[in-house]
Amino acid sequence: MEKLYEKGLENYPKSTVILTNALLLLWFGLAAYGMSALKFAGLPIISVLYLLFTLAMLGFILRKHLCTSCYYYNKWCGSGWSKLSSCLFKEESGNYELGMKLAGITWGLLTIVPIIVIPITMFLHREFLMSGGICLTGFLAIMAINQLGRKKGCSQCKMKYICKASAAK
Repeated sequence: MEKLYEKGLENYPKSTVILTNALLLLWFGLAAYGMSALKFAGLPIISVLYLLFTLAMLGFILRKHLCTSCYYYNKWCGSGWSKLSSCLFKEESGNYELGMKLAGITWGLLTIVPIIVIPITMFLHREFLMSGGICLTGFLAIMAINQLGRKKGCSQCKMKYICKASAAK
């Protein structure tokens, strides 16, 4: 049986939580804006669906299935989402294996959809070429920054040896 990383942080600094969430909000905001010129019936349907999917999966579904089984449940983890989870769900109330599968699908879609849709939007709406290019570039830059931050965050985590999603293995 794998053990907790003894030198891991008991609680992450609140500055880490704030920075992580600010970068993620910027990431999802750039993605939504970058896809917003692609409209159906005058509405940015893809952007709205993207943001609703993001909120549902990251705010609720994954919190129930991943965070309720985490060491950091009701503590400050790198994203603060374990604290959120403890406000919404009882400890051990989710299905960790299901959560891991859903997390892969979720993060894959949150990444791939904008990478595909923003260039299509730019192609179909030439007036959006500059704005779309800035959004796509910012999105990709934040995605890279997020991966570097995730590695650092996972390396300080008590569950780095246990967590199947750890970037520190």
